[in-house]
Amino acid sequence: MNEPDAAEVENPAREPFFKAPKVVLILIAVLASIHLVLQVAGQDWQVWSLYAFSFIPARITGDAVFPAIWGSQVWSFLTYAFLHADVMHLFFNSLWFLIFGSVVARRLGTSRFLLLASSSAVVGAVATLLTHWGETAIVIGASGAVSGVMAAAIPLMYGAGLRLGDTYRTDIATVMPLRPYEILTNRRAFLFTVVWIAVTLFSGASGWTGASFVEEGRIAWEAHLGGFIAGLAAFYWLDRRN
Repeated sequence: MNEPDAAEVENPAREPFFKAPKVVLILIAVLASIHLVLQVAGQDWQVWSLYAFSFIPARITGDAVFPAIWGSQVWSFLTYAFLHADVMHLFFNSLWFLIFGSVVARRLGTSRFLLLASSSAVVGAVATLLTHWGETAIVIGASGAVSGVMAAAIPLMYGAGLRLGDTYRTDIATVMPLRPYEILTNRRAFLFTVVWIAVTLFSGASGWTGASFVEEGRIAWEAHLGGFIAGLAAFYWLDRRN
């Protein structure tokens, strides 16, 4: 047998730690394509898409009538996540999907990743409905889903077995995630969560990452928090099936 040379021993082939799964790249491409198509289609189609697919609490509670196709009261709990107010809104959501979604998708796989993101978006809409009952706010953006994915990434990022730095080859399936209570006792995980909540509330007040409430130009922080809680709960439920 031929023995490996010194260069191969000292510098073994390494797989980059950060390699976005296809499902994440496809999801970002879908969000970007929808936004681009609507921009090219013009204002009439943009307005129609808002009435057909955005989430409007007043439409759900029956306090206002909007021109919309039948069934939009049901699917808008999810479809609002595919629309974005502007390029900045789309950019930030896509960036967070790329960074945190890659970790979660590698752990859960395509189907469970999409289930987690979808359920986070739906619960984000429910949280918005409960806090803006009967209001005519037009809510769009994938922020609820992104928040859920970020929450799901926390137990993995700070769990046992995730190696960064000199070692690029890491099997996310071998990572032992933090238990729910350890997110509060692990200093780094707790700090990350606190900073995320602070940034969410700040962006909700300032709208610096883009507008979720179209007519008010501000962030739907309620959807962020609802999605965060849903994503964390969904991760622990789905991950036990690994």
